[in-house]
Amino acid sequence: MKRGELIRLAVAVVIAIIFIETGAARLPAASTVVLKHRPVFVYARPMMLAGAKRMIREGHDLGGVIRRASAREALRMRQLGIIPDPRRFARASAGEEIPISLTQYCLKGVTRRGRFVRPGIVAADPRIFPLARYVEVFMDNKYLGRYLVDDTGVNVIGATLDIWTPSCSQATRFGRQSGKAVLVAKDDEHVPNLSDLQLDLIPDLRAVAEMFEGLAKR
Repeated sequence: MKRGELIRLAVAVVIAIIFIETGAARLPAASTVVLKHRPVFVYARPMMLAGAKRMIREGHDLGGVIRRASAREALRMRQLGIIPDPRRFARASAGEEIPISLTQYCLKGVTRRGRFVRPGIVAADPRIFPLARYVEVFMDNKYLGRYLVDDTGVNVIGATLDIWTPSCSQATRFGRQSGKAVLVAKDDEHVPNLSDLQLDLIPDLRAVAEMFEGLAKR
């Protein structure tokens, strides 16, 4: 090594020692670890959520038959952005008994079919219960009557029926009930007789039924 190179090396070593001694520079320590974020603990929740999504999407397999989505499940699917299995919203067959949830609504105006709301109609998910068809409705073991599917609703999706009532307070009191619905065959369809409805379960409709019956007797 030449003399000039030795001098430059010595000067560099001296400058490095001065920087280290004065604290202007520090040698890296292999044992020092800098954490930029707090440790993140991974739980099994993502897997559980994935399982829940799959369960909602596929439904319960009952002997090879996919159960239709309940109102709660259908709303959850929409909230999670799940593309549902079409079988979960399969159209009802005539005479088929379908478990449903029942609610009531009191909105005024016209229905999806362009007719004014009135007693004896229900809103439904047209994928399951087609518009302009009749359904026989039961709550527990009580027959509520025959209703015309004449309306739809933003939140009326899945296996559910929303019964129209003129009283908003009645709709609130009714809440959400469990029931069953049977799609009436086209050959058996007829205009429902309001006197056949279990009006004691929907008190506000009794006066309406009596009015219609009085007009019919004239």
